Amino acid sequence: MHYQLQDYCKLVKGANRAAIYDFRTCKVHSINLSAAQILSACQDNAIEDLWDISSADNLQYMDFLNKLRDKNLGAFHDTKPVPVPELTFPHSPVKLDFIWLELTSACNSKCLHCYAECGPSTVVPEPLPHHRWLSLIAEAKEAGATGIQLIGGEPLLYPKWRELVLKAHQLGYECIEIFTNGTLVDDECVDFFKNYNVSIATTIYANNAEIHDKVTLQPNSFNKTMTAIKKIMAADIPLRIASIIMKANENEVENIMKLYDELGMKGSYPDVIRPTGRGDDLHLLPTTYCKPPIKPPFYTDESSFTAAHHHHTCLAGKIAVTTAGDVIPCIFARNQQCGNILKTPLSEILRDQPINKCWHTTKDSIDKCKDCEFRYACSDCRPLAQGFDPSKSWLAPPQNCAYNPFTGIWENATQVQINKGG
Repeated sequence: MHYQLQDYCKLVKGANRAAIYDFRTCKVHSINLSAAQILSACQDNAIEDLWDISSADNLQYMDFLNKLRDKNLGAFHDTKPVPVPELTFPHSPVKLDFIWLELTSACNSKCLHCYAECGPSTVVPEPLPHHRWLSLIAEAKEAGATGIQLIGGEPLLYPKWRELVLKAHQLGYECIEIFTNGTLVDDECVDFFKNYNVSIATTIYANNAEIHDKVTLQPNSFNKTMTAIKKIMAADIPLRIASIIMKANENEVENIMKLYDELGMKGSYPDVIRPTGRGDDLHLLPTTYCKPPIKPPFYTDESSFTAAHHHHTCLAGKIAVTTAGDVIPCIFARNQQCGNILKTPLSEILRDQPINKCWHTTKDSIDKCKDCEFRYACSDCRPLAQGFDPSKSWLAPPQNCAYNPFTGIWENATQVQINKGG
């Protein structure tokens, strides 16, 4: 008699435990390492050759296999089944899919946590010529980009932002989004957004002016942003709202979620300040609110499982271009410079090792994660992990993970936050 995991299951081993990935239900089941060794032994041997199935001392092994069978994770076979081919993960090139254009460092707000350290006092002549932004939009589309976001600073302070939208629209970008604080949005802007299928993203920090304006350091910014939100929604323009939590607004989470409900839109749960730019300040960190910790249950499908072996599932295919022309893998990864479009064509930068090394940063290379059996099922933010790491390592483990793969124990999540400075 033989035993084998179902074809839709994969076994992943960690330092102390293992996991069965069930692609039929997308669930990830945790098992101990001894159980994983039994499954591995069953791959090449008949059960009778491994232990005496009539002995009471070995009932525990059969009980384990029966439990997996009852969950449709494994099956008994009279003859040795054909081995399931191992998944292969070729290092095929990742294509560019999305690009951020950081048009200007000018901003009419001076948010406490700004990752690019923008504000009214940083208004300087932009080093990247307008014609280079235009040609970059075309180069990115030729390289495969389907989405583009204009950011800043405040992108609406860039004098010729409309020309960039028109260029992207003419080239057929599937998604054109502007991330704005909303304070400069007027009826003319709304009409333009509508005419050229522009989506809008903005940020709120509270449901009241007192706290919101305390974060932006721009008087009356809350009222202006809310006016813009209502205009955009009335015009049926795609809109998403983000919220970032720091010490100044950590008591506003429930109020922010209520505001989403009042607006009749689904908002994402507030994120925590990124330790980048002005945000890299321990005094800004919230003391009572933290990003939800990484914890079970875990779910993933076969496509995502395969992708996680090959590349970073958040970074891959994305680049940001700063006002200085620097190419970085994410707007928060300010120190991961992968080239400069004033010196090198985009096509060459996309072929070079620095950006591809970032794109192919998998959990198999990240400290602690590489020894974890859940590594192909959980999310990851490299800039966040790097920012909270004392040595600022690109391969630092996520600071909101409470799991110790070497003991197989989930530690106290709050204590992990405290131990790592969160």
